[in-house]
Amino acid sequence: MVRRTAVMAVLAAGVMTMTAACGGGDDVSVAPASTATSSAAPTGSAAPSSNSTSESSSPSTTSAAPSTSSSAAAKSFTVGQCLGDKPSYTAIDCSAPHDFEITAVVPSTAHQGDLVKRSAYGTATCNEQTSTYLGTQAWPVTRVQSAPLPSVADPQNASRFVCLTYRVDTSLDKREKVSGSMKGKLAGDGIRPYVICLKGRASQSNDVEFVPCSQPHVSEAVGGKLNGKADSPFPGASKISSDALKFCTPVGQKFLGTKVRKDIVVSQNSGGPGPWSRGQMVTGCFVEVTSGTVSKTLAGIGAKPLTSYR
Repeated sequence: MVRRTAVMAVLAAGVMTMTAACGGGDDVSVAPASTATSSAAPTGSAAPSSNSTSESSSPSTTSAAPSTSSSAAAKSFTVGQCLGDKPSYTAIDCSAPHDFEITAVVPSTAHQGDLVKRSAYGTATCNEQTSTYLGTQAWPVTRVQSAPLPSVADPQNASRFVCLTYRVDTSLDKREKVSGSMKGKLAGDGIRPYVICLKGRASQSNDVEFVPCSQPHVSEAVGGKLNGKADSPFPGASKISSDALKFCTPVGQKFLGTKVRKDIVVSQNSGGPGPWSRGQMVTGCFVEVTSGTVSKTLAGIGAKPLTSYR
């Protein structure tokens, strides 16, 4: 079942259809798509001007992120260790099917006594650490996601964050078992088997459906980045949107293999102050067709006719 929700409010939450994305009133900023004839160069020069819009956060969805149960919590966690499902998070050899993989164990006593701030700090910290572990900052727009281990599952939660990665299946509807390590697997073109697509235009609507890229879609994720670190102040929606277009335009043009198409454009969708306050500082980069839908990746399309991709 495909859920409808605000794009980056969910992607930034690192869970897609897998858990709730709660937040404030202006959670998402979207920018009009930049045409392939824009003056933005692949080196990241000035991108087209953009207008930001916002809307309330998404409704809750089925939870499949790490549980808050304290039953049989593991007492020793190490980077690269693989774990079974909640509530026990039992250590499992990574060659066997498992649910989670530890991307970092970060000593920290930040914001002791303030659960909201500590949770946001832990989320931002784990997003950054998971980016290094996976080999890219673009993981939020893929089926590979990140989350801190719930504090109640870690007896040493007051002095550290245990960061996890997990994977959503191709239906985008449930977490899947993984065999083997994900370390470095998303570097370079490694993200391509895991990217998500949107049924609508990421640049023109906050309310879209996530769909597998093999199904008819309008927008395809091509990359992304983190916009800040733990405790960084929110820089403003306009700056995030402008910086995002400067970053995404050359990424999208390289993905397409052209700068001159008008029927396919490059766009961005970024989390606003709501997700930011929860530690989610994420931009997603997309390419999108201006009319109709496609049913396969637009990677390397160059000057080929779009009709063969319908």
